[in-house]
Amino acid sequence: MTAMRIALFVGVLLLASGCVVHARHPPRPGPPPPPPRPSAMSYNEAVDRGFGECRARRYECRLKDANRTGRDIWKVKFFASAPGARGHLHLEFDAYSRDLLRVDEKVKARRDRDDDDDDWDDDDDDHRHGRGRGKKRGHSKHDD
Repeated sequence: MTAMRIALFVGVLLLASGCVVHARHPPRPGPPPPPPRPSAMSYNEAVDRGFGECRARRYECRLKDANRTGRDIWKVKFFASAPGARGHLHLEFDAYSRDLLRVDEKVKARRDRDDDDDDWDDDDDDHRHGRGRGKKRGHSKHDD
């Protein structure tokens, strides 16, 4: 009987070791990958956007320079003109979001020199007192 108990005990141990279930949890999914970064704006796209901004301001523009900085910013520079005015228009675009970041617009009305000399009585002595334009500096060879 003891032999049978031992055999029964060993059989239970063998069955018990085979029936042990090891529960495994499926691996947790990691965070989703970030969305792909949009492609950077090309030279042609930056210049085209610059011309669009120029037209929106009703200027006639001529490209002066366009370059991309190390901070992913496109700097596009134009000579700008309008009837009776001229100057420059400098634009900065973010290379990836394509947002307009900065505008430096300096287009000023041209002064005609004929308007300054519109003196109807030609009496120039009332406007200029003496020779020169202010304090004398340097050599005095023009003092004669």
